[in-house]
This record gives sequence, C-alpha cells and structure tokens, in this order.
Amino acid sequence: MHQCAPFNTLGLPIGHVSIGDCAFTTRPMLLTTVLGSCVCATFHHPGRQAGGMFHAMLPDVSMARPHNRPCTFADQAVASLVRRFREGGMDPAALVVKLFGGANTMISKHPTALREVLDVGKKNVESAKAALKSFGLKAVVEDTLGARGRKLFFATATGQVWLTRLTPSELRTLPPEELA
Repeated sequence: MHQCAPFNTLGLPIGHVSIGDCAFTTRPMLLTTVLGSCVCATFHHPGRQAGGMFHAMLPDVSMARPHNRPCTFADQAVASLVRRFREGGMDPAALVVKLFGGANTMISKHPTALREVLDVGKKNVESAKAALKSFGLKAVVEDTLGARGRKLFFATATGQVWLTRLTPSELRTLPPEELA
C-alpha cells in the first residue's frame, strides 16, 4: 500500500465510489472514495485483473429500513461484491481483500461509555470483518479506526491502493457527497 495518492499517471479512467455504492469491473480503472466513519473494502482478483470496491455507511441492515442500495450496509456490501465476482466466473477464494475506514472523527470528547455506543465506525469495521469471514475471506491489508479520515485510490487491474489520511479540518472542507 502506498501512502500518497497518484496523479493518475497511469492514464486510467477514474470512477468515484460514493456512499452506499459498490463498483465492480473487469476493465483497468482507478476507483476512488473518501471515508470518515464509513468502511470500504477493495477486492482484487489477480488472475483476471478484476476489481471491486464498496463504500458502506452502516454496519448492517438492522440499522435502518432496507432499501434498494444494499452497499449502504457493510454486511450486504461484502455479499454483493462476492456475488458479482462469482457471477463473473471468479472464485472468491482467489480474492485479495484490503479494508479501510471506520474513523471516529466526531465523538472523541464524549465519555468512554458513550463513545462505545456512538462509534459507528468501529461497528462498520467489525461488521465488514464478520461478513468477509462468513465468505472465508480476510483482509491482507487493514487501515481502520483512528481519528482521521482517508482518501483512497484503487487500481482495479493490479490491486494497488494509494491512501492519504485526512485531518478533521480537511474532512470538513470536502463536499458533503464525498464525506461519509
């Protein structure tokens, strides 16, 4: 994992993965997202040079009414991407998974007991890990939790991820559609 974002010297098409979205492609692309408390996993199939990414806002469907965006929920997002790889004839056991996000950027001043209840970032990460485990998958790279948001770039054909950690002030200056 690289620590700085590329300036798209690869010449790849760029796709932004927004809150509640999943992306899957067999074409080389550069997928990007910005995370606060949300969780994201990248999935790479080295043999087919295929990749996928989700940006989940909530741990599981029990947190809200179900709707037509399953990738809003970490548990359903994992299942959705695993299904897409299977439908493409790719064995999920061959996937290389990397997990990111789950920052606790807003509630650090609250008492410990209250932080535990409010820490949706931690719950997002736990739910994503449990869902991955249910499919026999485990993240080979993990950059989760903490107090800083993240901006990611994911090269779908190679599985490379570039990560920039964002300060709380940088997160506040992002447009609402990029912040989760």
